[in-house]
Amino acid sequence: MKKNSAASTFIVLVLAAAFYAYDTGVLDSFLNPDEPEAPEQPPFGDRVRIAAFNIQIFGQTKREKTQVMNVLAKTVREFDVVLVQEIRDSSETTAPIFLEAINALDGADYAFIRSERLGRSSSKEAYAYFYNTETVQYLVGSSFVYDDVDDVFEREPFVASFRAGGFDFNLIGIHTKPDDAYYEIGNLTIVFNLVESLGDERDIIALGDFNADGSYFDEDSVSNPLRGSEYIWVIGNDVDTMTKTDWTYDRMVMTDYTYSGEYNADSAMIYRFDSVYGLNQTFTEAVSDHYPIYGEFSTGLPDDD
Repeated sequence: MKKNSAASTFIVLVLAAAFYAYDTGVLDSFLNPDEPEAPEQPPFGDRVRIAAFNIQIFGQTKREKTQVMNVLAKTVREFDVVLVQEIRDSSETTAPIFLEAINALDGADYAFIRSERLGRSSSKEAYAYFYNTETVQYLVGSSFVYDDVDDVFEREPFVASFRAGGFDFNLIGIHTKPDDAYYEIGNLTIVFNLVESLGDERDIIALGDFNADGSYFDEDSVSNPLRGSEYIWVIGNDVDTMTKTDWTYDRMVMTDYTYSGEYNADSAMIYRFDSVYGLNQTFTEAVSDHYPIYGEFSTGLPDDD
C-alpha cells in the first residue's frame, strides 16, 4: 500500500512539473487577465514605405551634378513609392533621366508616372510618382490631375492609385503655394471626397510639401477643415522636415480608416539623407532644402477596400 501511495505521489509530481515547464504563461493568463499581449509588427517584407520628397528646383542644373544625382537616386530606393515634387524642366526630360539613374543602381527596377507641368506662372512644376515595380503595382489609367475649376490650387493635386499585396491605396500629391497654404490645405478635403466617390477604395493618403508651418500656416490651429477628426496628420509638428530650418512644411495626412488599418503606428518620420551619407551642410543643401517624409503600411492584411 505504501508503494502504491509513493508511486502515485511521484506521478503527480512529474505531471505537475511537466505542465509547469510546458507553459507557465497559462497560469500568468489567469493571474493577469487584464494585461493584453503587445500586437506583433508585420515582418518588413509585409510593409511598404510611401514617401514624399520635394527636390528643390529639380531640373537640368541639378541633374548634371553627378554626386547629387547619386544621393537622390539612392534615397528614392529607400522607398516603395515616392512622390517627387518641384520638377522644373520645360523639356520634360528630368524624370526619365532620373529614372535611369535610379535603375543604374543595384536592386529592383523602378518606374514612374508624371503629371503635366502645373502652375499659374511661367515657373511651372510637375509631380512624379516613382515606384518599385517588384513591390508596388500602379493601377493603369488611375492617375489624374484634379480638375480645379475654381482655381483653388497653384499646382493642382496629382492623384494616382497603387496596389501592394492586399493594400490598395490612393495618393494625393500636393505642393501648395506658400501664401495660400491655409486655403489650399483646407480644400484638400474636397479632393479626398472626390477620390473616395470615384470608387470603393477608402484608403486615401495626401502627402507633399504643404508649407504647413512658419508664417504660412498655424500648425497649432484646429480650425482648418483638414484638421477634422476624420483626417489624421502623422508627421508631427515637432518633426523638422527642412534641411536649413526647424519648420515642418512637409506632411502626410490620411483618412482615419487608413490610420486605424494598414498604417504602422508611429512609423511616419523624415529620412535624414545627410546623416545616412555623411554629407556636410553645403552638400546637403545642394541635394534639397527638404528631407523626404515617409510612413510604413502593412500589405499582408486582408483587402478591405
